[in-house]
Amino acid sequence: MGIRENTDTELVNLLIRDDETAFSELYIRYKDKLYYFCLNLLKSKEEANDIVQEIFIRIWESRNFINPDLSFSSFLYTMARNRILNYFRDIDIDVKVKSILAQRTPVEEEIIESELIYTEYQKILKEAIEALPPQRKKIFNMSREDNMTHKEIAAQLGISVNTVQEHISESLRFIKNHFNKYTDISLSLLLYIVI
Repeated sequence: MGIRENTDTELVNLLIRDDETAFSELYIRYKDKLYYFCLNLLKSKEEANDIVQEIFIRIWESRNFINPDLSFSSFLYTMARNRILNYFRDIDIDVKVKSILAQRTPVEEEIIESELIYTEYQKILKEAIEALPPQRKKIFNMSREDNMTHKEIAAQLGISVNTVQEHISESLRFIKNHFNKYTDISLSLLLYIVI
């Protein structure tokens, strides 16, 4: 005569008393059924698997509050259904938000503010460049304004490419330090303008 399997109710009663073996048995008993239930609705193996894992983690975490008199399988499928509904709701919201953002044009105040900030950056940048030593300023302007390569600058000024690179690096370091005096300056925007 074979060993009698524990009923769901018996396993849940053990689970709410922190029995890990009972939890494992319930997991083995339902994980595949739950997975295919989710997969059928979601059409995504990864999402279905994530939801199954999430449900069992939640069951273990809230094991002391499970009612052993209620059908455990109904409890599981209700959790799965609610999680799937949330998933579709989140996707729907995500799509709607992206659609709204894609259609949205910046209001006039935002455009004006952006232009003012950009003008302020340009002013600070110009100040920093003007404060560079004459040779360094010349090399920096040849690189940034005239779009000359390091090799072209070196040939025109009769210096090595390494010297040009050194001047450019020092110029950038000096400019960044100059910008650091302005506490509200964003480094990422600074680099966007300078480099």
